Amino acid sequence: MPMNTEIYYFSGTGNSLVVARDIAEKINGKLISIPSVMAEDNIKTDAGVFGIVCPTYYMRMPGIVERFIAKLTNLQQKYIFVIVTMGGIAGGILERFSEKVSQRGGDLAAGFVVRMPANYIDAASPPPLFLQKRMFRAWEKKADKIAECVLQGMAGGREKFNPLMTFLFSKSIDKQYLGGGLNPDIDRNFRADDKCNGCGICVKVCPVGNIEMADDKPAWRHHCEKCLACIQWCPRQSIQFKDVTLKRKRYHHPDVKLSDMLKRR
Repeated sequence: MPMNTEIYYFSGTGNSLVVARDIAEKINGKLISIPSVMAEDNIKTDAGVFGIVCPTYYMRMPGIVERFIAKLTNLQQKYIFVIVTMGGIAGGILERFSEKVSQRGGDLAAGFVVRMPANYIDAASPPPLFLQKRMFRAWEKKADKIAECVLQGMAGGREKFNPLMTFLFSKSIDKQYLGGGLNPDIDRNFRADDKCNGCGICVKVCPVGNIEMADDKPAWRHHCEKCLACIQWCPRQSIQFKDVTLKRKRYHHPDVKLSDMLKRR
């Protein structure tokens, strides 16, 4: 199996970064952030092993990841795998990846789903710490299995995650999403409260340059990826989603530092 391995990742609060970093270490892969290459018209990789790690938002891939795949070239005869992190239901996310990769001439050899703490603070607070730690321990065990699969070039197919929950809720979520109920122009509901000191961290952590400072306050430019990095990494917890986040706890993966997130761009 070719030793040249590249792993491209997208992460807003660190869950997918940790997964990508752990796998890269286990399989001796080069770690590359997706935002760092998006200025290119065509993205070519000479790696024999090619991985994508990212979250799923309401059973769909982030917009930036879909645009990334659309720029890929020369995917033929590569071992391609995907790891998706999620806090809810995976639904048909791996099938969506397989379709997009196929459109670019590649074949998705294996797809995996990893449960991580949910970070959609506009919907709810993150799970309690004991549940977070349980998820992290489960990932440590699963990481070895995924690494072995990739190193051996196994065509593991597409992993099924909680098929009962998928069956019960995926159609309903799909209907809401397609109707716009779960896919709002979310950054129109962001604001900075009086705790904001104009530090500009939200500007720096945004993976797509969607935030600028105006009168020492962040202003959103309405091409948001919905990764929630701005609200979760604000050191003063001054960014709010409407008023629903005023008393909600923030979350980012405990093994990820702000400096790690700033290296992505």
